[in-house]
Amino acid sequence: MIRLARAGTLLLAAACSSPPPAPDEVALERYAEAEALFAQGRYAQAAPHYEFCVSARDRFKDAYVRLAYCQETTGQEGKAVATLERLLRVDRQDEYALRHLWRLYVHRGFVAQALDAVRRLEELYPRDEALKAEAARLAKLVP
Repeated sequence: MIRLARAGTLLLAAACSSPPPAPDEVALERYAEAEALFAQGRYAQAAPHYEFCVSARDRFKDAYVRLAYCQETTGQEGKAVATLERLLRVDRQDEYALRHLWRLYVHRGFVAQALDAVRRLEELYPRDEALKAEAARLAKLVP
């Protein structure tokens, strides 16, 4: 009888305790924390919060953009490239990601990848003469 009473107490306590917050809710809270740190220019401290956000909510495009900015600003260009490439897996035509990858690829000497980014931008803006000129310039540099 005592065991039943204890079991009942444990079940009642479990039923009364609130469930843990959903990952989406936690991601939004962490995003708010990241935004506050970002606004203060504390990019290294903001980055892990943004990383959590994109891990919990893979379609959280703003978090990818902010994370890449934090990474680049703190001298982690390789991580910034990887983050922007992850964003392109979510949205193949994200203009921010394509434009910044183009710049980062050129800076890092990855001409073929830069050309791919420019050509993808050309698909979005087929009348953009500057993109056409850049694609032609990069095409000449690709071995």
